Amino acid sequence: MVISKELLEHAIKLHGHLGPFLVLGIRMSLRAERILGEKPERCEVETLNRKPFLCVLDGIKAVAGSKTVTVGEGNGLSARFSKANNEEVVIRVRKALVGKYSSGSWEKNEEYANEVIQSDDAQLFD
Repeated sequence: MVISKELLEHAIKLHGHLGPFLVLGIRMSLRAERILGEKPERCEVETLNRKPFLCVLDGIKAVAGSKTVTVGEGNGLSARFSKANNEEVVIRVRKALVGKYSSGSWEKNEEYANEVIQSDDAQLFD
């Protein structure tokens, strides 16, 4: 999935820097939009309630809008995207990637973000 330069710049401006969790949020939202056939009405994220995990929220907000996103405590990283008619899809990031990106040093943020950008959905999501 290709992320447009404009969308990536918007997300970076919203978030403040480029990082893997920001890009994961973008990719999760774009995948959900493609599966649902339209922009989701709601998104419920489950993850650890701390940085860097919460950075995914800004990526989702950059695509879906800020009023649609809520967060709850959970293991790993997943998001339930829903349409107005309650049709929904759950996108789960592979646990190995969540561990890799959360334990990486600050200096690896952009390298990991570019890795997420270049990966295909099957490499990122269960």
